[in-house]
Amino acid sequence: MDFKVYLQNYQPFVYKTFTNARKNNKLAQTYLVKGNDGAPILEVALFLAKSLVCESEDYLACSNCLNCIRFEDNNYADFMLLDGNKQTLKVGDIELLQEFLSSSSMEKKGKKIYVINCLENSNKETLNALLKTLEEPHENVYAFITTKNENKLLPTILSRCQILNLLPSDRESVKEEVLEKGVSIDDCEILSTLFTNVEAIMNNLEDETYKLCKDCLFDTLDALEQSTYKGLFYVQSELVSKIKTKEQARLYLDLLAIAFKDVLLYQMEQDITLEVYKSTISNIAKNVKGVDKIYSEIMLSRGKIESNISISLLLEHIFIKMIQGGNVNGK
Repeated sequence: MDFKVYLQNYQPFVYKTFTNARKNNKLAQTYLVKGNDGAPILEVALFLAKSLVCESEDYLACSNCLNCIRFEDNNYADFMLLDGNKQTLKVGDIELLQEFLSSSSMEKKGKKIYVINCLENSNKETLNALLKTLEEPHENVYAFITTKNENKLLPTILSRCQILNLLPSDRESVKEEVLEKGVSIDDCEILSTLFTNVEAIMNNLEDETYKLCKDCLFDTLDALEQSTYKGLFYVQSELVSKIKTKEQARLYLDLLAIAFKDVLLYQMEQDITLEVYKSTISNIAKNVKGVDKIYSEIMLSRGKIESNISISLLLEHIFIKMIQGGNVNGK
C-alpha cells in the first residue's frame, strides 16, 4: 500500500496534522496512533517514523531513497521497535529502550526514533516505566505509540501524546476490492472484519495461524450446530491439541467472537457478517441460550490470554459456560 496516498485520501486529519507539524517545525515528541481492530496502526506508525529519516524534501517518506530502504530493511541504527502485538511488553523492554535512547546517535540525521506497537498489552509496571521515559524526553527523540484500546493506557501517558486517530474504512468497498482479487467469500467476510484495508487482508490470507484458526472456527460451529455438548467434546478432543500458543488463542477467540456476535445479530433479525455460514448461525441461535453472556465471556477470556492461565482450560471454560446457558435440543 502507498501510505502517502492512504493518509491523504482516507486519513486527512492524520495527513494534515503530521505534514503541518513538519512544515512548521513543530513535531510532537510523542504521537499516539489509535484505531479499531484491523486498522493499520503499526504500518502508519512505521511510515511516519520513516518519514523522519527520509532524504527527500517532502514531508512524508518517499520510500525510494537509501534511508527509506534501510529503514524498511531494519538496517537503520537509530530506530527501535517494541511490538506488543507479538508478546506482552515488560519492564525489561523499557529498560532496553532507555539504553537505546541514552546511547549516541549513529546516523547523520541525529534523531532517535522508536515505535511501540499495541502498548495496551503491557502491565502496570511497564506503563509506569514508560511514563518516566516520556516525562523526561531526550533531545531529538521521537516516539510513535499505537493502540487499539486507549482505555487501558494511563491518562498521564495519553496527556503526553499528540493523538492521531485513524478513521475506519468502508468495509463494503474493502470487500468488493478483495473479492475482485479472487479471495474466497468466507475469507473475505472474516478478514474484512479483522482488517480494514486490502493490503492487510492479502498479507494475512496465507498466514498459517489464520488458516488454522479459521478451520478450527468452522469445525467449532459445525459441532455447536448439533449441540453445546458436541461443542465441548470438540474442544476437549481436538481443539486444545491445535490451539497451543497465545497468538493462536487470540485469533481463535477473535473469530469465535465474530461468530457469536453474528448469532446475537441473527436473533435480533439484523444483518450478519458470516453470510456464507448463515444456516449454521441460525441453528446455533436456536440451540444456545444466553448468547449475550457467552459473547461477553469470549471477550473476557481473550483478555486473560496474556496471563499465565492454561489456554486449554480457558477454552474449555467458555464451552462449559455455553452448556450452563442451556441447550434446546438436548445432548
